[in-house]
Amino acid sequence: MLAVPAERVGGLPEDGGRWAYEVKWDGMRVLADVHDGRVRLTSRRGNDVTVAFPELAGLAAAHLDVLLDGEVVVLRSGVPSFAALAERFHVRDARRAAALAAVAPATLIAFDVLRLYGVDLTGRPWQERRQALERLAPSGTAWQLSPVYDDGAALLQATREQGLEGIVAKRRASPYHEGARTGDWVKVAHRRVDSCVVGGWRNETEDAGRVGALLLGVWSQGPGRRVLRYAGKAGSGLATADQSALLALLHTVGRKGSPFDPPVPRPDSIGAHWLEPRLVVDVRNTGHTDGGRLRQPVVLGVRPDLDAADLVSED
Repeated sequence: MLAVPAERVGGLPEDGGRWAYEVKWDGMRVLADVHDGRVRLTSRRGNDVTVAFPELAGLAAAHLDVLLDGEVVVLRSGVPSFAALAERFHVRDARRAAALAAVAPATLIAFDVLRLYGVDLTGRPWQERRQALERLAPSGTAWQLSPVYDDGAALLQATREQGLEGIVAKRRASPYHEGARTGDWVKVAHRRVDSCVVGGWRNETEDAGRVGALLLGVWSQGPGRRVLRYAGKAGSGLATADQSALLALLHTVGRKGSPFDPPVPRPDSIGAHWLEPRLVVDVRNTGHTDGGRLRQPVVLGVRPDLDAADLVSED
């Protein structure tokens, strides 16, 4: 179940009697399936990411049968850091994962329970699922409960002051709509972060071994089909990226022609390497220009847990 931006439903719901409010965690969305003494972590794209987070294995010993929905976070100075978490995404070697876990351990912040002791809870109201979740004792540092608040305005102000990403409002009577984005969950983010499709890249310098800028796009509804609309290029944030790993990833989705419609303006398309629109990156920005370009974009990292085809089209 996914949240919609508050601006799409007329603002943040403020009726505390019918709504509950939680912190919007800057992490990786996962389902944690505990069964038969094992835990399996699955990303939003359905990928098994269990090996990347060995510190969450304690879930298997703590509970017999449960399916938790939540976000894996890595904290720095008490605040979730997506940059610190991003280097864990592609880890498939158990020894490498253990080494990273020792330096920057991850925690599962659980905010919903979908199955408990073999009983499917998705059709139950959020309030009932929350009560079931609270009866489960968090297992040490393996997982924590996402706190719930009644005052959305106060939580919004507090998260802004603490440098957190934002908040999510959840309708207490709502069932769990698997994979759906509905108005029963509404999100407000302080620092605007957009997930964009990468449609190309440029060197920007004479160094052929460095990615100087990514050419970004967002889906837009064209006549009878979705098209990838150009949203500008972003080079900020790439200087600290693992260039060899990024280049290797980009080369896996190369193509001959541009995926953008309409075409990218000539100043940005000169020397471009075009890509199949499959990769997703998170981009911090200050909004869009009248022409639909991102203002002051900064690339935060690749989102292998997101599928480009699943991103919502913009009007």
